[in-house]
Amino acid sequence: MKKRASIILASVMLVAAGCSAPAPEAPQQTEAKAKVVEVVKVQKATKPVMLAVTGMVEAKRDAVLSFGTGGTISAISATKGAKIAQGQLLATLDTRYTQKEIAAAQGQVEEAAARKIKTLKGATAEAIEQKRLQVKSAQDSLDKAKQDLATSEKLFAGGAISQNEINASKRAVTQAEITLRDAQLSLNELQKGAEPEDVMVANASIKAAAGGVDRAKKSLDDAKIQAPFAGTVVDVRLQIGEQASPGQEIIRIVDLSDVKVTLDVSNDLIGQFREKTKVQALSDDGKKSEGTIAFISPVVNKDTGKYRVEITIPNADGYWRGGMAATIEVPRQVNGFLVPLESVGVSQTDHYVMAVENGLTVRKPVKTGQMVGDSIEIISGVKEGDQLLRSGITFYVEGQKVEAKGE
Repeated sequence: MKKRASIILASVMLVAAGCSAPAPEAPQQTEAKAKVVEVVKVQKATKPVMLAVTGMVEAKRDAVLSFGTGGTISAISATKGAKIAQGQLLATLDTRYTQKEIAAAQGQVEEAAARKIKTLKGATAEAIEQKRLQVKSAQDSLDKAKQDLATSEKLFAGGAISQNEINASKRAVTQAEITLRDAQLSLNELQKGAEPEDVMVANASIKAAAGGVDRAKKSLDDAKIQAPFAGTVVDVRLQIGEQASPGQEIIRIVDLSDVKVTLDVSNDLIGQFREKTKVQALSDDGKKSEGTIAFISPVVNKDTGKYRVEITIPNADGYWRGGMAATIEVPRQVNGFLVPLESVGVSQTDHYVMAVENGLTVRKPVKTGQMVGDSIEIISGVKEGDQLLRSGITFYVEGQKVEAKGE
């Protein structure tokens, strides 16, 4: 009985085994495939990095000329487009009346000078001699009056004349003494010469007369327009026969032998500019000229909030004209490495890059500097030769397996 039960159990197990599918094999785990990424290699710039700033071309000198006085224009030699020399006479007013004023004023100077000479020389020898004769005559008259008085006193003592007669003799002596004293004083004045006060008066007269000459000559100069520098006439606003007022704009001239390019530079870029540095000026049609940084304002312009920088460019061929645009290329100082902007990410705490090392991504915090076109300067955090993801760094995590392609 037991033997039969064993055979049935064995049969059931065999049937069950035959009805069941074979157990599947355990699947083997496959290795993740590396993602291909474009990288950029960190390296120093192989050519100078340039900063480009555009400004406007201006003439080296630009002046609008006018008369210093009013009058009728009698001559204009300036014409539009004419090349002129420094000091060249360009226009004059009618100066006939002014010339008469000068002649009259010069005559007053000569007259005042003659009076001074006469004052300094004093009296002539003839005048002094005449005054001496007057003194001698007065002395003789006094002596005679005294003799007459002595005679009258004797006669009065003898009762020959009256009191009135002797009084008359005394008055004659007094009058003779006064006459002699006045004559002697006049002689002394003649012999002494000019007083300091007389000389001062004479000098003042000459100075006043000379001032009149200077004013008249100034009026003559104000009636002329002369070129303050060599250049080109670009505008003539009045013609011969027209009335000109003092200060009215008559002629405009410019000097384009050199030109000036004016730039407005922001605070973050002004440190790239150094006076006397050589720069390149590029026109819209590709013309290149070398210039020099001539001036950098030490203070910001209140209107623009930027610093004024002036570039001087030689213009012997006359290519550059006022009002043209010129792009100034300045050698730019870069202390770190330049990488594409999209290679640098920004987190809440820092800037970072994703480097590729041994086939894995590595997140590196970096310190950035200036922007240069489509690039940004990395000052620290990477070294030369590092490979950085060129773009899309926010889609990668640290430790991700990648295959670098690119530089």
